[in-house]
Parts: sequence; structure tokens; C-alpha cells
Amino acid sequence: MNTVKNVILLFFFSVCFSSFGQQNPKTITNLIFQKTNFLRIEKGLEPFKKLDTLDYLAQYHSDNMVQKKFYEHIDHEGLSPVERAEKLNIQAWRRKGKRFIGIAENIAQAPWFENVRGCGDTRSNEAIAECLVQGWKKSPPHYKNILGDYVYLGVGISFDDKQMGFATQNFR
Repeated sequence: MNTVKNVILLFFFSVCFSSFGQQNPKTITNLIFQKTNFLRIEKGLEPFKKLDTLDYLAQYHSDNMVQKKFYEHIDHEGLSPVERAEKLNIQAWRRKGKRFIGIAENIAQAPWFENVRGCGDTRSNEAIAECLVQGWKKSPPHYKNILGDYVYLGVGISFDDKQMGFATQNFR
């Protein structure tokens, strides 16, 4: 009888873990990048190019939001996205004709949870990435950045101890 219980328990746990895999921030950021580019392509725009320095900047901000317990574009040191980039020696501006375009930023939160309003179950890398990107799409200022006159995109995500995901997109 114990053997049957053990087999049933083993089956139950394997189904749970295969359905609700472990968070993989690298996979999530790659999915966010792909899904964001899909939104641009749907509108006939060029897809973003990946830029490691912008990935670093976005991850830096996501990590800071978790570690310093804030949720804002202006960080715990009072720095904007452009000022953070300059502090980290990351090119913050791009020349477009006679004008300069600075880094823009989208941030969002989504929990790794079974019942998220508007998203459903976000306990997979695919589902949480979709939830975040659709949230940005539904917000006019965030969607404007996604469809904006930018060439490069960097993405970061970090989870706090309550499994809340803090995601950042940086555009240049």
C-alpha cells in the first residue's frame, strides 16, 4: 500500500513541477524581448536589436527595485534611466538627424502566482512574460515606448522573496 501511495505522490509532484516550472530570468527576458518585437512587427516596424549594455542597465534597475524595495523609474539614489546609464558608462543618447533621443524605460510588476487578474496563471516563464508584455501594451505611455523611434532594447527581471517579478525595459 505504501508503494502505491509513493507512486501516486511521485506522479502528483512530477505533474506539478512540469506544469509550473522554475523561474528562469534569462528565459523570461528573452521571451519579453521576442514578444515586444512581435508587437512592433505587427505594426510594420523594424524589430529592436538586442544590446548587452541595455540588458545590463535593465537588470540593474530590476535588481535595485527588489533589493532596495521601491517601484519607480527614479531609483533609490534619485537617478533617472538616463542618469543611471551615464553613471554606469552606458551610452544614454542616440542621435537621430539633428536631435538626440535619450533612453526610455518601461517597468512593470507581475507575481509568479496562480490567479493574476487579467493574466491567469503566471507560474511559467512563458505566461509571466506574456502577462508583462500585454500589460505594457494596454498602457498607452508604455505602448508608445514599444512602438517608439528606438533601435535597441534591453530587458531585465528580478523576483523578490514573495515571488513578485519586477521587470524593466530600456529603449535607446
